Amino acid sequence: MRLLSNISYTALAFALSTPVAAVAQDSGPSDTAADDGFGINDIVVTAQRREQRLQSVPISVSAVSGDDLERTGITDMRQLTQTMPGLVFSRANTSLQPYIRGVGTRNSNVGDESNVAVYIDGVYQPVMSSLGFDLVNIERVEVLRGPQGTLFGRNSTGGLINVITKDPTEEFSGKISVTAGSYDQFSGSAYVSSGLAEGVKVDATYMRYTDSGYVKDLVNGGHAGPRDSQVVRGRIFFEPSDRFQASLTGTHTWLRDGSPVTNQPYQGNTVVNTMSPLPLYGTKPWESAQDRPLLVKSRLWSAELQMRYEFGGFNIETTSAYQDATALAQTDNDGSAAAIRGADVYQDLYYFSNELRILSTTSGPFSWIAGAYLFDGAGEFDPLISIVNGNPGGPFHTRQTVNSYALFGEATLELGNLSLTGGIRYTDESRDYYAESSTNPLLVPLQEGSNDKVTFRATAKYTFSPDLNAYLTFSRGFKSGVFNGFATNLTAAQITKPETLDAFEFGIKSDPLPWLRANISAFYYDYKDIQQSARDPSSSLIILFNAAKSKMKGGEFEVTVQPTQDFSLRFYGAYVDAKYDSFPGAQVFVPVTTCPIPGQSPCGNVAVSPFDASGNDMIRAPKMTLGGSGSYQIPVDFGLFSLAANVYYSDKYYWDFDNRIVQPSYTMVNGEIGFATSDGSDAFRISVWGKNLLNEVVYQQVLNSTSGDVVAFERPRTFGVTVSKGF
Repeated sequence: MRLLSNISYTALAFALSTPVAAVAQDSGPSDTAADDGFGINDIVVTAQRREQRLQSVPISVSAVSGDDLERTGITDMRQLTQTMPGLVFSRANTSLQPYIRGVGTRNSNVGDESNVAVYIDGVYQPVMSSLGFDLVNIERVEVLRGPQGTLFGRNSTGGLINVITKDPTEEFSGKISVTAGSYDQFSGSAYVSSGLAEGVKVDATYMRYTDSGYVKDLVNGGHAGPRDSQVVRGRIFFEPSDRFQASLTGTHTWLRDGSPVTNQPYQGNTVVNTMSPLPLYGTKPWESAQDRPLLVKSRLWSAELQMRYEFGGFNIETTSAYQDATALAQTDNDGSAAAIRGADVYQDLYYFSNELRILSTTSGPFSWIAGAYLFDGAGEFDPLISIVNGNPGGPFHTRQTVNSYALFGEATLELGNLSLTGGIRYTDESRDYYAESSTNPLLVPLQEGSNDKVTFRATAKYTFSPDLNAYLTFSRGFKSGVFNGFATNLTAAQITKPETLDAFEFGIKSDPLPWLRANISAFYYDYKDIQQSARDPSSSLIILFNAAKSKMKGGEFEVTVQPTQDFSLRFYGAYVDAKYDSFPGAQVFVPVTTCPIPGQSPCGNVAVSPFDASGNDMIRAPKMTLGGSGSYQIPVDFGLFSLAANVYYSDKYYWDFDNRIVQPSYTMVNGEIGFATSDGSDAFRISVWGKNLLNEVVYQQVLNSTSGDVVAFERPRTFGVTVSKGF
C-alpha cells in the first residue's frame, strides 16, 4: 500500500509538471534534433577526460545541468540523491559519505578518503568534511557509476561525481539571486563574469545561506541545529594564443551546521533509560534535547591551476591543486539532555595533487591518452577528545600522511562499427601514522605502511546505427589501504589492506526518436577486502578493519522525453541486490532490554563482535530507487510561466550490519511555480517552491554505540520564494 500511495503521489506531481531533460553544455545541433527546433539536445560530458557526447561514451553516466538542478530544488551535494539513479548521500558527523550502487565508505577518520571520488572541474576533492558544499553557478553534474580504475583512478571503487562549474564569458554578464523560506532561511548569490583584455576572462561567485534550524529544541525552546554556509570562488582564464590555455581558480567554502548532531535516540534506545528521574530526550521526528551546544563545521581553501598546450596530433594538459581544510564535530552519543557520552573532534588537513595528461587529437581510428598523477598530504586530529559522564578524556593528537603516485594509459581502436578500449593504471602509495597524548608523546610510535595495485578496464562497443549502440565492459577499481586515524594504541594502529572491486557491465544507449532517449545498463560486482569501521565499546572511538566481501548485481534505466521545446520529462530507476557474501567479523550492537527501571527499555546496547553478517543486506543500499523530474513552460505575451517538479522514491535500507536499524521507504517530492519576463539569460524571474512536500521522515545520520542508537533527520516540509535577475 505504501508503494501504491507513493506511485499515486508521483502521478499527481507529473500531472502538474514535468521533468527537465538533463541538458548540459550544447555542442551544436543534436544528431537527433528535429528540423523544427524541438528534440533532445546533445549532452557533452568529460567522463573519459575529453569532451564527448554522452550517448557515445561506453560508461554508465548521468549528467544533469545546473539550471535543471536549481529548478527541481537541488541546492547542495547531499540532495543529489534525489536526482541520480543508484546514488545515496549520507554522513557521519563531519564526513560526507556518498554511496553508488551500494559501494561507499562509512569510515570517518582523518586521512581517509571516500571511495566514491568527488571532483570539481576535474580536480580531486580528498577532504570528506568538505564534500557537502552548496551547488552555485554550476554548468552540470556528472555521476559515473562503477569503478573508474584507469582515468579517474583515485580510490574510485564505487564511481565518481564530477561537478563542472561555468566558464568565464568574454561579454559582461552575471546573475543575482535571493531566496527566503521556512525556518528563517535566507540565501543570496551573485555571479559576475567579463573579459578584461584580449584572451583574458574572469569571473567571481559568491553565495551565503543561513537558517535558524528545523529541529524543535526541548531544552531551550525554539529550534536547534542552525545552518550557515558560504561559497566564494574566482577564476581567471588566459588564452594568449589558439594553442595555449590556462585557468587559475581560487575557492573558499565555509559551513556551520548543527542538524547532523542535533539528534534523538532511535526508537527510544539510550543508556539514560537507566536513570531516575528520566532525562529529557526527543521522541518525535525533528525534536531533540542536548546537554551542551552541538555543531559540525568545516572550512576549505583551495587553489587550482589547469593548463592545456595544443600540438600537432596531441595535447598536453596539466592540473595542479592545493587544498587546506579544518573541521570540528561536537557530538552527543546518548541523544539526551544528560551529560553521558560525547566527543569533540578537531581536524586539520592539507593535500597537494598534480596530474599530467597527454591526449591524441588525430581523427584516425586510433586514439589514446596517457598520464601521471601525484598526490600527497596529511590529516590530523588535533585534538581528539572523548567525553564520558561529562569528563573529557585525552586530549589525543594523531597524524596520518600519504604519498602516492600513479601512471596510467588508455587507448581506443575503431574497427568499423566495433570500438575496442583498453586501459591500465599502476598506483604506488605509502602512509605514515603516529599518535600522542599530553602525557605520552609515544602513544603510537611512527608506523609505516605501503601498498601498490594495478587496475584496468576493457570495453567493447558496437554501434548499430547513429542512434543505437551497446557496450560490454570489465573494470577493476581499488581503494588504497589506510591507517585508523582514531587509533590510540598499537593494536588498532594497523594499516588496512586495499579493497578491490571487479565489475562487469552491459549497457544500451539509444535515441529511437528525436524527442525520446532511453539508456539501460546491468552490472555484476565482485567486491573484496571491504574496509569497514566499528565502535570501540569503551571509548566510542572508531575501529577500522578489512572484514567483508560481497557479490552485487543490478541495473539502471534513464528515459528522457521532450516532445516540444516547452515540455520535458526525465525518468530514472535503479535496482541493486547488495548482500555481504562473507562477513564473519562484523560488529553489531544489541539493545539491552533487561533494564533496571521497569518501562524504560531499551537502555543502551551491548557490543557483539565478531558477528557473522554473511547474507545480510549491505548498508545504505536500497534495493530499488525510482525518480522523475519535469518542467512545462507556458509562453504568454508578457513573459513565461513555468511549472517544475522532482519526485524520488527509495526503498527501505539499513544503517547497521545486523539490519536492525532501518530507514523506511520514502518518497521525496519537490515542486516550483515560476514566472520569467523572457527566456533569455537577462530575464527577471520569481518562483514559489516547496521541498519535501509529503513531509517524509528521512535520516541523514544514524550512529550507534554502547550508549544507544541516535538519529538525526533531514529537513521537513519547507516553502520559499526565490527572485533572480540576470544581466
